Amino acid sequence: MKNLRHYTLMLLIVALCTVLPLTAGAASESTSVNIKTQAVSLKFDGQSLLLPEGQYAFMYQDRTYIPIRFISYALQKSVKWDQKTSKVTVSEPTAAEKESLAKLLAGAVAGGKKPEAGKSLTIKPVQASLVFDGQSKSLPAGQSLYINNGTIYVPVRFMSEAVGTDIKWDQKTNSITGESAAYKAAQAGGGTTGGNTGGGTGGTDPSGETKPTKASIEAAGSAKLTALETNCANTLLAMIPAYQAGDDATKASIKVTANQTVAQCTADFNKLVADTTTELTKYGYSLEIIDAFKAQFEADLKSGMDLVKGM
Repeated sequence: MKNLRHYTLMLLIVALCTVLPLTAGAASESTSVNIKTQAVSLKFDGQSLLLPEGQYAFMYQDRTYIPIRFISYALQKSVKWDQKTSKVTVSEPTAAEKESLAKLLAGAVAGGKKPEAGKSLTIKPVQASLVFDGQSKSLPAGQSLYINNGTIYVPVRFMSEAVGTDIKWDQKTNSITGESAAYKAAQAGGGTTGGNTGGGTGGTDPSGETKPTKASIEAAGSAKLTALETNCANTLLAMIPAYQAGDDATKASIKVTANQTVAQCTADFNKLVADTTTELTKYGYSLEIIDAFKAQFEADLKSGMDLVKGM
């Protein structure tokens, strides 16, 4: 819930980022293609996402395409466009970029709309080199990137293989899902195990029980904290339009709901801390990560309360 006052601005940044770079000078002179958009459900790391205004999903030559910048952000990847060399670079984000990506994804959740089906679009092949985590990758023969209204689209399956993330397309339900390794570890409730005993290296405790590593427990807790913060921020954000357009009675009601949301988020956080503390203590690990969790949440909670007070 960091900097919640700025999230509305971040919604605009989401829209701008998707039509800035990755545009001028990239399109080839090849023949344009007319296609129809399709409605798809998008879920990454358990979070349902919505495409920004003016972006779509479509199928062409039996392949599903979605915006490359959008899916890169959904996968928590940094994406850059070099117009001079016509190169798209997708890579692991820096620490500063990770925080920005979290905000951008919050905007993708709160500011988009369900992809429109049946809309006629004209797409055009675009020539660009692709680099993923320092390695150049080429589209399979017969496939291409396409551009429409400044947005570059990429085949879902190619993107999955290029970033090494499990991205699935379900044709029956028109849904695209992606799960990162960190998310899978968090869902499993403990992550990977090591081969040593004691300390923070995992292994087996005296009772013969498999012992998760300290790092895996902390990573699972961090992933849950991030998901909690994102959910709380999105819930508060969703109230803003109705509050701004409402009468006094509506605004008073929304304030009550907002305060209840903050209270529930706090309760959920306390449970997360208790569960993580229990897990770390069970295996004899230190609890310094708990203090970090609390410091982060207290700062986020203050931002949330400021938002409520400012309504």
